[in-house]
Amino acid sequence: MLKNILQYSMTIILILSGPVSAQNKSLVIMDFEASGVPPEEAKVFTEHLQVELFNRDLFTILEMPDVQKKLAERDFSLAKCSGAPCLAEAGKLSGTDLIIGGSITKIEDNFSVTVRMIDVKNGNVVKMFIYQHSGNIISLLSDGVVTITDKLSEPNKKPEEKPLIAQTSKTATNNSLSSPKIVANPGGIGPALASCLIGPRVGLEMNEGNNEIHLSEWIALGGLIVGGSAKWPFTVTGNMISNGTRAYMAYDRGGINNSFEGALASFFLGPRVGNELHYRKIRTNEWLQLCCIGKILITIEAYEGKTMTEIEIEEGLRK
Repeated sequence: MLKNILQYSMTIILILSGPVSAQNKSLVIMDFEASGVPPEEAKVFTEHLQVELFNRDLFTILEMPDVQKKLAERDFSLAKCSGAPCLAEAGKLSGTDLIIGGSITKIEDNFSVTVRMIDVKNGNVVKMFIYQHSGNIISLLSDGVVTITDKLSEPNKKPEEKPLIAQTSKTATNNSLSSPKIVANPGGIGPALASCLIGPRVGLEMNEGNNEIHLSEWIALGGLIVGGSAKWPFTVTGNMISNGTRAYMAYDRGGINNSFEGALASFFLGPRVGNELHYRKIRTNEWLQLCCIGKILITIEAYEGKTMTEIEIEEGLRK
């Protein structure tokens, strides 16, 4: 009789505990890489994200000291481990079900937080998105962390292969993660001309909803058009305007953020190339612009609807 009661009790316990254990998968949160922000701020961001996820009681959070000890025993380096393959490997060695990692980039007063959640068992990317935040580090640690946690806590409707680009209005009262801008018909003549005439990354960014073209880029384009005139006074004037504006952008957008190397990249390859050099590598097609074929290839990519985010993932451009 007692044996039957014990067996019945164990059966009830297993049935009740099954769903709970299925929900609370183990999770490791790796330190986010810092680009343009002090490493201490990136570490504090990671800690705030860990606490916020812990408070949701959706995952069993594994403590980083224990994880670091396991990885150190296997001589696994944590340096620059924000990509999916590295995160998956770190997750396997640490014995977790899920692992989160990414990077924080700051340009002027704007933060860009790239977040990846990996299913360690199969190496698939469960969630991947970019959160854009206008404000200081304090608001990022409060409003931003809560918004990112909300996104990570959402149930998956289907596997996501492409990152979601969070658009945040500068005039908004808070920094919420809105739905990404969906371009109904990406590609075409507009983005192709933008990449060909203004800058290699302009059309690619237009294809994912970023239609902002800076005034200096318009001025440089105007100088280029005037410089193409057959009459020599207009040719000289246009070339002076175009080259002068490009030199200014090389300093303002590449040099300030990435010193002399960034200035050279901005002047010869495009202002956005130099401006983003501290977190995005230079593409082969961008180097090929120096012999014209690269400009043709990039123009075709923009025409066909390729986006900068897709290319960044495919070519591993993130530093």
